[in-house]
Amino acid sequence: MSAALRAVPDFFYQAFLYREYLKQSVLRDLRIKYKRSVLGYLWTMIHPLAMMAVLSIVFSHIVRIPVKDYAVFLFSALLAWNYFGSTVMMSLHSIRQNARIFSQVPVPKYLAILSISASNMVNLILALVPLLILMVIMGRPLPPSALFFPVLLVPLFMVTVGLSLILAASNVFYDDTYHLTEVGLQALYFMTPVLYHRDLLPAELVRYLVLNPLFCQVEFFRSIFYDGVLPDAQNFALSFAGSFLILLLGLTIFRRTEDKFMYFV
Repeated sequence: MSAALRAVPDFFYQAFLYREYLKQSVLRDLRIKYKRSVLGYLWTMIHPLAMMAVLSIVFSHIVRIPVKDYAVFLFSALLAWNYFGSTVMMSLHSIRQNARIFSQVPVPKYLAILSISASNMVNLILALVPLLILMVIMGRPLPPSALFFPVLLVPLFMVTVGLSLILAASNVFYDDTYHLTEVGLQALYFMTPVLYHRDLLPAELVRYLVLNPLFCQVEFFRSIFYDGVLPDAQNFALSFAGSFLILLLGLTIFRRTEDKFMYFV
């Protein structure tokens, strides 16, 4: 196995090796996030529900996208997108914010990104509660395909961490990375079928949009909760492979640049 390919198993091995540190780091992130909040962890469920309510009103009543039970259609897609978007943005400053810890504790620097992705994964899982309540209210039974949810978390995690590692490393050297990422995520949001179904787009345009690493991820989440069907095996395998390559690329870039972080933080 080449050094590059060893990066991924080593990444998970280090995560296991420093699991106690990672656990405390995740708990710290969650405590800080809701420290001064009256509702605390309830915001994890209220926030996506509020976003869904606003977007659902706009796109089902004003823009009038022809989709049945649009709230469930939208919420199931927001699960994947919110996890991705929040993790990427929070990871951008993670190296600088943890510079003192890295100088005192000899831990892999990518644990800072891994901690953020893990705490947001907790938020993603908690956000399932309002989705399930919404489905009950709208008279939609929970489909058996929803049991596939844990499997979908794997490629979503890999693509999110991979891109977060690249952008976090870039932001150490170039402050413009933060602003470019904000613009890039906004553009990516509209190129991802969160608000709409791919059938509303020209087939030739979809051929290019599926290259967006979040395109299929969002559709997979929607398929198991809204459509009640498992993702197409071939599409899932391709998405999984692509997510693995993005994680591999992210780890490679991060590990080749991390020795220089100390000169810029």
